Amino acid sequence: MNRCKKCGAELTGDEIGLTKKLIGKGEKEYLCLHCLANLFECNAELLKEKIEQYRASGCLLFAQK
Repeated sequence: MNRCKKCGAELTGDEIGLTKKLIGKGEKEYLCLHCLANLFECNAELLKEKIEQYRASGCLLFAQK
């Protein structure tokens, strides 16, 4: 089970994928949506929209629903 490296929250596969997409594929520690939003100074809803855009474009970091 992976946890956010900042707040310790349990992570979803989408949060792990988004960390890799936005920060780097080589990352071994990941951030939750809220900590990513704080890092990029945006809100979590915007990041959720980005996840759906990446998924729709076929990005393999995000499982198809």
